[in-house]
Amino acid sequence: MSAEAIEAGRTAPPGRLRRLQSLRAGRVLALTAVAVGLFLYFAISAPHFLSSANLFDIARVSAFLLIVAVPMTYLFIALQLDLSVGSVYGFCAVLMGVAVSSWGASLWVAAIVAVAAGAAVGIVNGVVTQVIGVPAFIATLAGFSLFRGLANGIAGGNPVTYVDARGHGFSSLANGTFLGGVPSQAAWGLAIFVIGWFVLRFTRFGSHVYATGGNEAAAAATGINSRRVKFVLFVMSGASCGLVAALQGGWLLQGDPSTGTGFELQVIAAVIIGGVAITGGAGSVYGTLLGVAIIGMLSNGLVLMGVQANWQQFYVGLLIGIVASAEVGINRRNDVRRMIRRMWRARGTAVSTGRADRPSGQKRS
Repeated sequence: MSAEAIEAGRTAPPGRLRRLQSLRAGRVLALTAVAVGLFLYFAISAPHFLSSANLFDIARVSAFLLIVAVPMTYLFIALQLDLSVGSVYGFCAVLMGVAVSSWGASLWVAAIVAVAAGAAVGIVNGVVTQVIGVPAFIATLAGFSLFRGLANGIAGGNPVTYVDARGHGFSSLANGTFLGGVPSQAAWGLAIFVIGWFVLRFTRFGSHVYATGGNEAAAAATGINSRRVKFVLFVMSGASCGLVAALQGGWLLQGDPSTGTGFELQVIAAVIIGGVAITGGAGSVYGTLLGVAIIGMLSNGLVLMGVQANWQQFYVGLLIGIVASAEVGINRRNDVRRMIRRMWRARGTAVSTGRADRPSGQKRS
């Protein structure tokens, strides 16, 4: 779904709408084929890749990435960006540890503190970008440094542990299993995915997100408050960081100030690999799910094959470059096609007008 597709549904002839839907379906099908192919490759080449313990580990790690990647998908579609998610993740993790170890709070209360802190950071980002008018890249880049510094300053550079914390019911919720060993983190990730997919696909707010990124001026002309839409998206992004910090705290029972280092790059990589347009106005949560799965399998499978961590970053970067280049190429090809169609229609209109202006009895010389 995209802003162009939404507008096409209202004004375009059925043939054009079918072409847009076919293009989107082709992208999703290609991305699905890549994910399946990568799974089969590692299933054959990487030792123990298909073991239940390894697959559950992939699901656990990928769930954290997916929870933050879903609101990042919304931000990209609305032509926004949040570079602070990794630092906010670490800041909320440390704050949860302090709430338990220093304030005596239970895990339940500390988890609420973490989510609330993340949402508060999102409010700050929303105010700075949408009220003050600072570009999102600059505002969240400042947050990237600021909240990492806060995390290190509060924790003194050391992990804050709380193995004797009260409220282990939350620990079971954050680190339990279901259906024969599937980690509960996967259930959290699946729940966020389903909610994010439904809202973006079927609600008015989802349409407003697409319209905001596709053509903000046109969206404003139809009565959409684009600033409010983007403000809400920043709050969602911050709250998601607080949620993954709470889930990690319930799992590991510690808050490390280095938590989330490089996490923002993984989130952005998953969104771009998932086919969300870097120019805004197009993308899907399902594509982001595939992007998360591809990164999760790639990182895990390469480790099992003995590839060094530095080369893992190389392959992820290579994927981003390929997908981004393909997106630019597709957009350029579509622009050329639209230009040719406009020229052809203009030529046809000119010919028709010339015939209409010629007197009926006049013969062609």
